[in-house]
Amino acid sequence: MARNRPNYLSVILSVALVLLLMGVFALTASYGSRLVELFKERVDIWLELKPDTPETEISRIVGYVRAQPFVKKESLTFITRDQAAATMRKDLGDEALLADLPNLMRDVVRFNVKAEFLQADSLAEWRTLMKSDSVVSDLHFEAFSAGNAEQNIKKIAWFMLGLALLLVFGAVALIHNTIRLALYANRFIIKNQELVGASWHFIAKPYVKRGLINGLISGVLAVVCLLGIVTLGLNAMPELSTIHDSGILTAICLGMIALGGLIGGLSSRWVVNKFLRMRLEDLY
Repeated sequence: MARNRPNYLSVILSVALVLLLMGVFALTASYGSRLVELFKERVDIWLELKPDTPETEISRIVGYVRAQPFVKKESLTFITRDQAAATMRKDLGDEALLADLPNLMRDVVRFNVKAEFLQADSLAEWRTLMKSDSVVSDLHFEAFSAGNAEQNIKKIAWFMLGLALLLVFGAVALIHNTIRLALYANRFIIKNQELVGASWHFIAKPYVKRGLINGLISGVLAVVCLLGIVTLGLNAMPELSTIHDSGILTAICLGMIALGGLIGGLSSRWVVNKFLRMRLEDLY
């Protein structure tokens, strides 16, 4: 009887490994997207004002920029020409060399924008609009960096899509073959139940239930391993905490457990039905 017992341990471990790989992929894809967004939202934009702009006009411009829906309000800073000159002297390290030089700096409004707005076309259009204001000298932004970010997003998206398709194909093939081998020892029991009149649903039910439970166990094992990887990563690189999202991680973990149960149950039903469709002589 022991020889007729399916080897469920190998099934659980195989499915857990596949789920772990898929979880790592999903986490990497979501974190990669958030990393690009974080990079884009840290690109500084400088709104340069004309010399001798009155205080009332400065307040008007600052208020106008702050009111824009695409501007990250907490990033907005007004820097006077004196503050800019002092910063430059400090960076150069020898303030005496610049003490007698005229201050050529301008008052500027520095801010960041939301990631979806950081596109060369959108910024160029807004730059033209702002330059039409009588107190605005120019608007500067890192157009090259923004363009590179957009190109990187497209490359990452296509790469992730291709990797996902390969991973799903390999996962289905591995899980199906593993469960088929696990139930191979019971192929005659499955066929004999059909020969004595049992329905396919009745025959498959215990195997599907067992497959569902095994799949859930695999999902839990994969989640434990994924949480361990995330914890090690955060401890090794604390800066990852800026893009870490507990909500996304929770959703991925729940998805892994649910996917494990779904894969285990459906694959078991598929394999049992395959044995039932075979002729008795083909089982040897």
